[in-house]
Amino acid sequence: MFKRQFVSGFAVLVCASAASSGAVLYSQNFDVNDTANWTVNNNNLGTNAANVFFDYSTVGIDPAPNSAGNTTIGMKLGANLNSANAPATGIPGISASPTGQSFSGDYTLSFDWWSNYIGPLGVGATGSTMLSNYGIMSSGTVANYPGSADGVWFSATGDGQSATDYRIYSSERQASYDLPASGNPLDLHATYAAGSRNSSAALYTATFPAGATAPADQLAAHSTQSGSTSAGAAGFRWHDVDITRIGDTVEWRVNGTLLASLDTSSFTTGGSNILFGHSDTNSTTNSNAALLRDLQFTLIDNVVVTDAVPEPAAMSLLAVAALAGLRRRRRAM
Repeated sequence: MFKRQFVSGFAVLVCASAASSGAVLYSQNFDVNDTANWTVNNNNLGTNAANVFFDYSTVGIDPAPNSAGNTTIGMKLGANLNSANAPATGIPGISASPTGQSFSGDYTLSFDWWSNYIGPLGVGATGSTMLSNYGIMSSGTVANYPGSADGVWFSATGDGQSATDYRIYSSERQASYDLPASGNPLDLHATYAAGSRNSSAALYTATFPAGATAPADQLAAHSTQSGSTSAGAAGFRWHDVDITRIGDTVEWRVNGTLLASLDTSSFTTGGSNILFGHSDTNSTTNSNAALLRDLQFTLIDNVVVTDAVPEPAAMSLLAVAALAGLRRRRRAM
């Protein structure tokens, strides 16, 4: 598809893969403080936090790939930062959506994503396994995290230390879709391209190779940030993410690789807005509040929503299928 790049604050399109993109429907590079135009759901008395105007160079992170002029302002999301205020039931999580936005038809949500966590990087620390969440088809006014969903969204751990590091959620399946062999008929609606949800699967190790290290500033300030990421773990690198809706199908790509898709034809969602979030995988947390605040977070930058239509090759396949169907109908007449 045509990927976005920001030039002087505006999103422009350059050729890439998978689905063709047309008009820019929405863009946000966070370089101007737009906090007033974002709705943050489930702050939960300080347990969770969102900063829509965060300078990530303050934690040593380089500009995101699609940032023009090497700017380093993005949206920072964190969860379960204060266990004293954590909910008695459920998993702490937060999500944020641009206020009042609505997208219909076929479109692609694209953005830069970074996952940061408390090291050592190869294994993570107590409480380091958290989820970066992002998706579409939400009301934009309801918190989306495991156990609470009104949209369609995808999740990944940063440290690769969960049995299920890559996940799909929706208003239909709020506990995340399992593999089809689970026996739950709802899981037939989801497809994990790796045939697995664990970071050890070949598709994930190829998409997220081992060896990412923490920024030098983080390592200098926190001895925990030693080591490097394991293969299959998404943390400590910028990733180019696309979530594309074509008809009833929603696809998730990272760095151009299809990771998962979901058939949404059998259920409804809460709305038509986009969402970004961060959540814990359980209700326990690291006891070091300073480390949680400084090191455990999701970053989002350079958000663009564009019209999406099938590539010419895909359109040809659709035309062939339609022609074949017409021929079958004619033979049946």
